[in-house]
Order: sequence, then structure tokens, then C-alpha cells
Amino acid sequence: MAQQKAVVYEQQIWPGYNANIKFSKRWGIWLDGEIHTNDNYFNNFSQFTFRFAGTYFLKNNNKYTAGYGYTDYLPGDAQKNISIPEHFIWQQFQWFNNSSKHKLMQWIRAEEKWKENLLNDSTKASNYTNTYKLRYNIYYQLPLSKRVFDPKSLSIAFSDEIYLYYSPTLTNHVFDQNRIFIGFSYAVNKHDNFVFGYMNIQQQNSSATQWKLSSIVKATLFLNLGY
Repeated sequence: MAQQKAVVYEQQIWPGYNANIKFSKRWGIWLDGEIHTNDNYFNNFSQFTFRFAGTYFLKNNNKYTAGYGYTDYLPGDAQKNISIPEHFIWQQFQWFNNSSKHKLMQWIRAEEKWKENLLNDSTKASNYTNTYKLRYNIYYQLPLSKRVFDPKSLSIAFSDEIYLYYSPTLTNHVFDQNRIFIGFSYAVNKHDNFVFGYMNIQQQNSSATQWKLSSIVKATLFLNLGY
């Protein structure tokens, strides 16, 4: 890989939250947010993402989710004096294969994105580039004690997520990135979890001329209300 394309490296911290609120047998709300530091972990912030959606629960607890998202790319090396907004809509099907000995979750997510273009480091162009992403994620939990997933218990967590990428302006690649996470899940109570660990991201730039390899310290609080 290094012989074919230039490679850049970065290190970041990603704190976040994910709230799922179930207010009836079939309907609920999804709310999540995440902020990314800049390179070298504590050197300012580079990005903030927020999502809001409605969820429909099937009889087997699998669920459909669809809604709106917003990402703000904060000033940095690419645009020193201005942030770049990106609006997107997203749809997701999520299914579960849980037992008393392990938890397995998978999802397929589609995203349609509109990112504002820039004229220069200080001026927005007032038009947008449209892109599409298809994501597949698998997440697995294995308990580390006889208490299994009871409150105050700890389990090991692993996930892998692949992103495929399409835009009318791109003709030379489909693969966007792959994210591998390994860490721990702490059961705060019967429904809520705090997941923390290390994530490695391999990402290809839009012109398919460069790889970015990211080392991420990631921590997310998962709240499940009304379950």
C-alpha cells in the first residue's frame, strides 16, 4: 500500500453519546453526537457530528431507523479560517443475535450527503457536492465474568465497519474506509453501557491518491431509555 500511494498518519480522541428512546411498542427516537479532536489527540477539535432520527421496532426487536444528520468540519489544515457544513439524510436497518453468553449486532446504513464547497480558506461557495455512502457494521460483545451482562459487569467489545463511497464526480474508486475497534463495554445498569477502547481507521482520499491511517481513542455512552 505504501509503495502505491502516499500515507499520512494521525491520532485523535472521539468522545460521544448515543441515546435510543423507546416511547411505545413500535416507535422510538435515535439521538447521537460525537466530537473529534485534531491530530496529536489534544490539539483542538476537527469535527462535530449530530444525528436525529425516528426508529420503528419490529416484533423480533430488530429495527429500522431514518433521519437527518449534520457534520461541521472545523477550521484546520485544509481550510484554515472557516468551517465546512455537511447535511445528510440516512437510513439504517439494524438486527441482533443475542444470547446469555454473547451479543451480536449488525447494521446496514445508507447516507446521502451534501457538503458545502469553498472558494478559498475564508469564503464559502454557496453550492454543495453530493456524495453517497453505504456502510456495513458488525459489533460483538463477550462477557469477561460469570455475571455476564448484569449491571456493573465488563465485557470485551469488537467491531468492524466498512464504508463504500459514490459520487457523480468520482469515477476511480468505491472503497472509502474501514474501521476496526477493540475495547471494553461496562454495563452502567440494565440498559445503559459505556464503551471505550482503540479504533484504527484506514481511509482513502476522494482522488484515490492517498491513504490516511488513524489511531483513535474512542469512548461512547449508550443510553437506552424505555427499553
